[in-house]
Amino acid sequence: MAVDYDRYEAIMARLREELPKLADELDQEVRHGRAVSEKDLRQEGRYDERASRLAETDLPPLGRNDVSVIPYTVDERIELIREALLTLAETMYATRNSALKLAMERRMEPEIRFGDPELEVPSRVDLQEETESAHVALRTVQGLLADDRESRRGVSQ
Repeated sequence: MAVDYDRYEAIMARLREELPKLADELDQEVRHGRAVSEKDLRQEGRYDERASRLAETDLPPLGRNDVSVIPYTVDERIELIREALLTLAETMYATRNSALKLAMERRMEPEIRFGDPELEVPSRVDLQEETESAHVALRTVQGLLADDRESRRGVSQ
């Protein structure tokens, strides 16, 4: 378990450097924990633990419709990171690809320029380049996540 926690911390350290906003969002999610129903607590075998803590503090037991918050496991934390990175990469590619398709359908230039050329050197975004770059990023993330899953299977066997 310590190895997985160290791995999680190493991944988060890298995210803090490369994607600080995403790292902050993931930190917040992990701090809040995950909400589970009384039924889920029973299925996970955590109900007795939670019920005894509630009894110790003179609080009523969880009811059928109550929801409790429990901490994420290290594996769940790593899965949160995996899902966030994959969603980010998929969204980057999908939005750029949609913009490129729209430009092509309307016979527009795939390059967008921002700024007033009389006042400044305009910024430019080439939708073709951006779409290709986002596609490479998506494939890279998918490959890294697939490799990570394979290596984790090998460790657990």
